[in-house]
Amino acid sequence: MILEQLKRAWYDRVLSHGLEGEQVTTNMRPLKPEEAIGRPTRNGYPLLQGREVMLQAELRGAVGHAFTDEPTKYFGPLAELNRLPLDTNAARARLVAAINATYTLLGLISRTKHCKNSGPEMCGAKITEYLAKKHGSETRVAIIGFQPAIAYHMSKTFRNFRVTDMDRDNISKTSQGIIVESHERNRNAIEHADVILATGSTLVNESIDNIRDWAHTKPLYFFGVTIAAAAYELALNRLCFEAN
Repeated sequence: MILEQLKRAWYDRVLSHGLEGEQVTTNMRPLKPEEAIGRPTRNGYPLLQGREVMLQAELRGAVGHAFTDEPTKYFGPLAELNRLPLDTNAARARLVAAINATYTLLGLISRTKHCKNSGPEMCGAKITEYLAKKHGSETRVAIIGFQPAIAYHMSKTFRNFRVTDMDRDNISKTSQGIIVESHERNRNAIEHADVILATGSTLVNESIDNIRDWAHTKPLYFFGVTIAAAAYELALNRLCFEAN
């Protein structure tokens, strides 16, 4: 599993830097929508609807974020966090946020804080531009995880793309002329596509391993702050142009 691989690599770094023996703690809290995303120019973001929250981990002043629909509070040393099971979205989110904070502290990654205000719109445009230049506008794209700005800009550039999502309130609704499909259609959408763009929160909801397997050798990109440390450690492609 990708998350298990990341966890092992992370704790090796914790041990090599002696962080487990010090009084190092992580202090997590769910961010309010305005704290996490500000006032974006487009509606429809899960953070604004209250269906998901951004969990923030703080470690010696370094910050890491992770999307989750199961916010939880945790305060304790990294050694204890390493021993906790990963059997819920809540548990996986607090670990991922803590790993992102750790890698930020060690100077291994940057752009770990979610963008705000016009940031999501600008990022959606830049992701679309990047993929169009690299793969061409005729490329068939599967977007795993609905993000309104990305869907909008993709619709203006790519003729053939599909969007899936886990949120029941988004499924079967039309966005930019595209019907948002259920996550149960992930495999079909991925196999139909030439390029896959997936939300980094798949690391928390346990769908990332299937997505990678179904993509096989196809170009696979992840967007967002949740995937920051995993992308660095496991050489995953991450597109996140406006994070702080």
